[in-house]
Amino acid sequence: MKHNKYIFLSSISLIIFLALTFYPTLAFGEKDTKDQDLPEVEGVYDVPGHPKLKLRVFVYKAKATPGATTSPSLVCSLADDNTSASMPVWTGWKLPSDWTYSLNLSSVPATVGGSNLITMARDAFDRWTAASGKRVNLIEISTNTKTRAARDYQNIIAWGRTSGSALAVTYTWYYPSTGEVVENDTIMNQKFTWYWSDPASWSSNPNNTPGATCAYQGVYDAQDILTHELGHWFGLNDHYTTDYTNNTMYGYGSKTETKKDTLTAGDVAGIVAIYR
Repeated sequence: MKHNKYIFLSSISLIIFLALTFYPTLAFGEKDTKDQDLPEVEGVYDVPGHPKLKLRVFVYKAKATPGATTSPSLVCSLADDNTSASMPVWTGWKLPSDWTYSLNLSSVPATVGGSNLITMARDAFDRWTAASGKRVNLIEISTNTKTRAARDYQNIIAWGRTSGSALAVTYTWYYPSTGEVVENDTIMNQKFTWYWSDPASWSSNPNNTPGATCAYQGVYDAQDILTHELGHWFGLNDHYTTDYTNNTMYGYGSKTETKKDTLTAGDVAGIVAIYR
C-alpha cells in the first residue's frame, strides 16, 4: 500500500513538472497576451509563454489634442506633394501572399459612416498592394465587434480606446527570426473627431484643382490616418524628421490633411525593397 502511495505521488510530481515545463504561462496563472491589457507605448515587447514571438506597438501621434469641431467645412486645393524620395526603414517583417482582415463597422463614428470603412480600407490597402507589385492579396472577411486589440489571429480595424493623444495604435505580432507576421490589429482613437473626404468626389468639386486634395477643416480624416497605419502592416516604420514630412509614413498626423491617402516615391520605394 505504501509503495502504491509513492507511485501515486511520483505521478503527480511528474504531471506538475511537465505542466511547468511545457505550459509555464498557464501553470503560474498568468494570462496569455490575448487576455491581457496590451501596452500602449511605442516599442517591442516579449510575449509571455512564447519566447520566439514579439509584439511591436506603433503609436501614431497627433500634433493637437482631441476636440470636437462643429460642422467643419470641406476645404479643397490642398497640396499633395508625392515627390519625397525619403525611404522608410523596414521593420523586419512582410505579409504573406494572402492576408485577411476584418472590420468593425459598428465602431465607426457617425461623422464617417460605418459602411464607408469598407471603401476606405479597400482604397488604403490598394495603395500598398499596388506598391508591392500586387504580391499581397488582401481578403476582407466577416465583420467583427471588437474595439480592442488581442492576439486572437484576427486582423482587425476598429475604433476604440487608445492612450492619451494617440490618433491610432497598431499592434503587430511577429517572429523576428523569420519575418513571419502572426497578426495585425489597428485601433483608431474614438476620442478624436473624425470625418471622411471621399477621394472619388474630389475631381467633381468645383473648388478643387487638378492634383490637389480635399479635407474637412479642423478635423482628422479617417482614410488619411488609416493609410498610414496599414503601412505598418506591410512592414514600414514611422519617421519623424522633416525630410519625411510629406511621406505617408511620417510619424505625426495633422488635421485638415488627406495627402497621406497617396504614397510618396519614398514610401513606394520602401515597399518595393521589401517585396521585390
